[in-house]
Amino acid sequence: MSSKNDDPVRNHCRHVLAFEMQTGGSHPSYIRNFAVQWAEKIPDTKIDFLVTQEFAEQHEAVLNQVNSLEPGRIGMIVMKPDESHRVRVSNKFREFEGWKIFCDYATSLGSQKGLLMYSDHFQLPMLLRQRSPCQISCIYFRPTFHYGQFGNYQPNLKQSLAAVRKKWMLSRLLKLREMDVLFCLDPIAVDYIRDNLQTNARIMQLPDSFVREEIPRDRIDRLREEFQIESGRRVVLLLGILDRRKGPVQLLQAIDAMDDASKSKMCLLMAGKIDEQIESEVLDHVDKLQRQGKLQLVMKNSYITDTLVQDYYELADVALTTYQNHMGMSSALIRAALAKIPVLSSSYGLMGELVLRHQLGTVVDTTSPVEFTAAIEKVVNEDVDRLFDLKEALEFADSHSPDALGRTLKDWVSG
Repeated sequence: MSSKNDDPVRNHCRHVLAFEMQTGGSHPSYIRNFAVQWAEKIPDTKIDFLVTQEFAEQHEAVLNQVNSLEPGRIGMIVMKPDESHRVRVSNKFREFEGWKIFCDYATSLGSQKGLLMYSDHFQLPMLLRQRSPCQISCIYFRPTFHYGQFGNYQPNLKQSLAAVRKKWMLSRLLKLREMDVLFCLDPIAVDYIRDNLQTNARIMQLPDSFVREEIPRDRIDRLREEFQIESGRRVVLLLGILDRRKGPVQLLQAIDAMDDASKSKMCLLMAGKIDEQIESEVLDHVDKLQRQGKLQLVMKNSYITDTLVQDYYELADVALTTYQNHMGMSSALIRAALAKIPVLSSSYGLMGELVLRHQLGTVVDTTSPVEFTAAIEKVVNEDVDRLFDLKEALEFADSHSPDALGRTLKDWVSG
């Protein structure tokens, strides 16, 4: 009887197909990060990133950079128009269609390994539809079944049932013969899965890294001048797609309730495209605060490209991750640590746990208006070096460095 290691799909890996159906958020930077580390650390294996037409249109710079690294060995494949249409967000069966498209490309390219860059919604198609033609690895973004061990998490009935469902689905997935590696951004979940679920697949933490560069001081100074940030104000940053999950409305309401003395010390910098569903409500609150004249509020209502994101963190004094019931990791924790600034974070779930464990800043129950307001006043008035442990923060950032990502990918391909 042949062993798992004798499986023909587990021979020397010559080609990897990485599949990405998402277009926004951190997903373009993941492709860029993987490609750069691949060029530096993995010389003998070809990788292609399969993306939608929408991705190609919105992130031309990412396509050009990836295609320029090592043409012929690292590249981007853009789906055909009809394929991209089949996986549009409006399609209820997009993950089933996407799984079929991935399997078709992996078969035609003769891939030895496949990687789902965002696998959370692919579990049912993987279990119910065709078997993968190659080893398959998954990046699992939002495990929540282990949140019960966090002191800051009290699940309701719906969340408890969702945790049971997620754990059961993952246990089935890990028993698939073709499953190779489950990557997880959550290091606590990695230990939990290893200890509690039976699997022949490897469970590996994936460093949440990004391409880093030295940012000249004058570039930050120009950004400060562009926003006309007033001298002596503490810059508090909320960056990213400003949707309900990010909680911009609750944030603005909490700031409105602050005392005038604290408002006078603060510059709130909100950078990122506001979701159209809440845009009018957010802008109404912004207008109200700006008319009060105490707080300086800078609003940049547009998409911030990945190459400029770290500039904003270098400009800021405090970073906000005050999301509403956020599941999973956030690269904002790493970017803030790298910029040597503290975070004010939601106490909920993994992010709150990481902030506490690594002393990255202050946590608060963002569903409590009174506590939210008090926490913002604290980060505005207290000495920055008392809000976090810089040494711990830098060690946390280093554990998510590009080199850490490169070593993980090399281990994966050679395993």
